[in-house]
Amino acid sequence: MASKKYKTQAASAKPSNAAGTQRAITPKKDVPPPPDWTALADRYALKVLIGLLVAALLLRLPNLNALSLWVDEYVHVLRAQKFVQGTGPLFTDDNNGILLTFTMLPFFKAFGAGVFWARLPSVLFGVGMVYMAYRMGERLFGRYVGLMAAFFCTFSLYLVFWSRMARNYAIFGFFFLLLGWIFLKAFEGKRDTESSDFFQKNGLSPKHLLLLPLVFVASLLSHQLTFFFLFSLAAYAVAMTASEWLQTKSIPRKYLWPAIVLLPLLLIAVVPALGGIAQSLLSLALPERIAHWVVPDWTYLAEKWKKEPWISFGIYHGVMRYDPTLLYFPAVGGLVAAFWLNQRSAWWLLCSFLVPFLLMCFVFREPSVPRYAIFIFPYFMISAAAFFYWLWKFLQRKFLADTSNTMRYALVVLPFVFGLFSVRWGEIADLTLARKRTGVVSDQNIGSFNFTNWQDPGKFVLDRKKPGDVLLSTVPAASAYYLKEDSVLWFRQRFYNTSAKHYELFPSNPGKPNAQNYQDLKRLVQNNPRGWLLADYYMDNVLVDDSCRFFVYRNMNFYPEAAPDASVLVFGWDNSQPKPAQQNLVAYLNADKIMARQVNYLFTPEMLAKPKMIMTVRKKGVDTPSEALVQVNGEAAYYLPPDTSNGIETSRVEVESKYFKPGYNRIEIYFDAEKVTRDPRKGFMLYYLGFQ
Repeated sequence: MASKKYKTQAASAKPSNAAGTQRAITPKKDVPPPPDWTALADRYALKVLIGLLVAALLLRLPNLNALSLWVDEYVHVLRAQKFVQGTGPLFTDDNNGILLTFTMLPFFKAFGAGVFWARLPSVLFGVGMVYMAYRMGERLFGRYVGLMAAFFCTFSLYLVFWSRMARNYAIFGFFFLLLGWIFLKAFEGKRDTESSDFFQKNGLSPKHLLLLPLVFVASLLSHQLTFFFLFSLAAYAVAMTASEWLQTKSIPRKYLWPAIVLLPLLLIAVVPALGGIAQSLLSLALPERIAHWVVPDWTYLAEKWKKEPWISFGIYHGVMRYDPTLLYFPAVGGLVAAFWLNQRSAWWLLCSFLVPFLLMCFVFREPSVPRYAIFIFPYFMISAAAFFYWLWKFLQRKFLADTSNTMRYALVVLPFVFGLFSVRWGEIADLTLARKRTGVVSDQNIGSFNFTNWQDPGKFVLDRKKPGDVLLSTVPAASAYYLKEDSVLWFRQRFYNTSAKHYELFPSNPGKPNAQNYQDLKRLVQNNPRGWLLADYYMDNVLVDDSCRFFVYRNMNFYPEAAPDASVLVFGWDNSQPKPAQQNLVAYLNADKIMARQVNYLFTPEMLAKPKMIMTVRKKGVDTPSEALVQVNGEAAYYLPPDTSNGIETSRVEVESKYFKPGYNRIEIYFDAEKVTRDPRKGFMLYYLGFQ
């Protein structure tokens, strides 16, 4: 309906030069109002939209394969790869977002399972999300709002980041927007009260009604959080029923039955007593895990509210507050201002954003991570656009009645300029140009996790491994992908017991090769002539047992050249060769990986009897006196002397015993990047740390 209105206005608009001539010869009081500014949006909408889609593609496409695959990306990538190769199933328990896996299949079949082709579907759906933001904004408030919302989404750091990952968030955001748009097309058409046709009389579209369940299933296959659509729909149906009843004083029929059907679902989510009843009933038909996931556990929530009432809110609110920065306040204001533009559209905007937002913050609050907000984020951008639209109309009515076309068009463009100042250009450039390839590459409000360089270590081992070599990894999926091998063993000795809520050691399993405890690891190395271990930051995690960690240090050779950025440490053993000399701790510290490494050392009273001890260190690459230091229990720090050659050197430093205590002591090794101004090797390696 909005587009027809715009076309009429565009057709009646006079050329701006003619208007200018008329003003030159006519007194101001007789000047006709300038052409309606909405003609501008109508005239250039297609060109602007195409330009935005091209810009969105250019921000999301370059350097897709620069970052190694993140750990969760293997859920889709390995399933699709193995299915194409005929070596594994497509459907597994952990494959949430199976639709994304399906979209990878033709690319893998045609071009191979490369990182670029794995991430390309997310890029395309990310661009599609920009398009759907335009369509949704247009459907709710007109083309101008649609273009502005698409503009904000195009340059959103949050959306750019998740459109470059082989995870199911961009595809979910696309289908959730499409689902809302299809619903509005199905239920919010133009009514013809004189028609005898049931659908036309009630503003229903049979075609879109048929599409609605199909798109719902597609969205659900993209992510299970699609079920929040039902809560939004319930709130919208109740709002429409109440609104029409207050206006007409009669019971409306269109949304009455949807409200009756869906209202219990909403009440189950917010009323503890009803939730308990529903959970008991669902447990009769569904697995207990699913029943607890669908219905909130109010006893557990009460405990969480007492301890951490705002933690989930802080995470999701942090997304909206961080990106784009300046648009946060217009977006919040738009949730209210929208009611002065179009009440029905405002209710849909409010229910589609605020209902899922509040439920995720305070009811379905775990797990709460920034990426789960992606399906409501575009609605927040539409709200910001609606605010600027309302502001323009308000200013036009109050202050701009006699202003010139130039001034009007300048004010129309102003929100886009405001949006450009809100963009985090530096961080977007970091992503698009791949300036950061390892470690944390984004702010915690976007997605705070480490990217590990598995590409270089994988190539290093791939070029040197021989048939029969045993392969171990702290992340087997990553090593399997880059080593092109299926048989990669876990190198972890602990797991988290969700029932007992603590970490436990794996039991011994001598029946098959594994590295799940010290005896099994020792047996594996003794019984196999050669092998490799690729270890990322999990090597220093609680999941790896100290005894196994030190067994690796003492019995396997370390290859620092395998990964210059040190994000993955590569070890190998060859039983026909000598063991590494005097090696009990391997730390490779630099500014690209980590700048600190903590270990625990056990000291006996006999060792601490003397006032001073000698700390012996084997190291390589210490270039300045202030580069490497060892800290004892957070109380004393000792800088290591610089090396005099390019090889491994042994240094001895006198330390005071008073800073140590009987039992375990926290020893931390630091790379002091702030004090290092000239360091050609960008870090140092430590092979041995002992006290006597």
